Amino acid sequence: MTDYNKILRNDERAVLGLRELFGRYGYQRFKTGKFEDYELYARNKDFLGEDGILTFTDSRGKLIALKPDVTLSIAKTADVHPGEVQKFCYDDEVYRLSDGNGTFREITQTGIECIGDIGSYDIAEVIQLAVRSLQLIHEDYVLDISHMGIVQGMISLLNLPTPAAEEVLRCIGEKNVHEASEICENYNVSDKMIRRLRKLITTCGPIDKVVGELGQLAVNNTMSRAVGELRVLVSVLKAQGLDRNVRFDFSVVNDMGYYNGVIFQGFVKGISSSILAGGRYDNLMQKMGKRNAGAIGFSISMDELEELNYQPRETDVDVVILDQPWEDLNRLIQVVQKYTQQGLSVSVQKQIPKNLRYGKIVQIENGEVKDVETDC
Repeated sequence: MTDYNKILRNDERAVLGLRELFGRYGYQRFKTGKFEDYELYARNKDFLGEDGILTFTDSRGKLIALKPDVTLSIAKTADVHPGEVQKFCYDDEVYRLSDGNGTFREITQTGIECIGDIGSYDIAEVIQLAVRSLQLIHEDYVLDISHMGIVQGMISLLNLPTPAAEEVLRCIGEKNVHEASEICENYNVSDKMIRRLRKLITTCGPIDKVVGELGQLAVNNTMSRAVGELRVLVSVLKAQGLDRNVRFDFSVVNDMGYYNGVIFQGFVKGISSSILAGGRYDNLMQKMGKRNAGAIGFSISMDELEELNYQPRETDVDVVILDQPWEDLNRLIQVVQKYTQQGLSVSVQKQIPKNLRYGKIVQIENGEVKDVETDC
């Protein structure tokens, strides 16, 4: 039987494993096209977090975009009804600007979206699947969890004008305690509130250790509800044995106009940036006119997994068979099959291609297979 683990790349194995994982929890595969109406992204640029979108005008004169995001397409399409939850999974390509160089690249994303009458179970299920996804990809992983209710509740207490509040949100994301405090001081925020803000920014660690500190963060109803939700998640993760590599980190933030609940990021050893990102985005559904619908999900960037723990082959092919015009074709085919059935890779060539790395060269003489001596 073929060992596909030896053939598939890391990202290809991960996609198959994740598709099976999501399917076991009732997530139906959602396939989008490569193009969407540009208007969908123009209305939600803040959700995308970047301005670069590849556009063109189609034959009808309509502005079309190469898809930079899957979540927006699913949210737009979802037909939600009271009491129902729709569950989608996907592995698809999106097109985004590369960091730093201003060029576009194709990125493969895999993920899930849970849309509709979202309850405690749905939130817990998505978080569990985020952990299990990271486990499937690499044994050495971390999932950082935050909650926009706590972050937003804190910022609302500072009574800052919108531009200053947005700057504080940026500082929280950067763990920049000094600048956040300085902004607050410039607007005469009390020392007591600045200390609470500092506590929020610096609260980070394993969930079983940090959970006892959550009550100190909650100073209004919004924050108290968020803390209650996080405590439920801690209970669920611990009961399932999924808490070992999960942390609370309230520097994980996102746009307050779209995200309203738990948010999270996942990391694996060997990749410096997060490969998994997700959260609850009820506000996006409301902006799309689906006022009674909640939503939570996450996406995984698969491209960087290709090089994760990659072990380069020493050769491009195990055996090169020199094809000679006077050979018996059937005998040549038999020899090829003999090697391939042994699990070896074979390339039949009239002469050795330049720069081809090979294990050995053979040729057939009078029906017999003989090794060819080389200087390589």
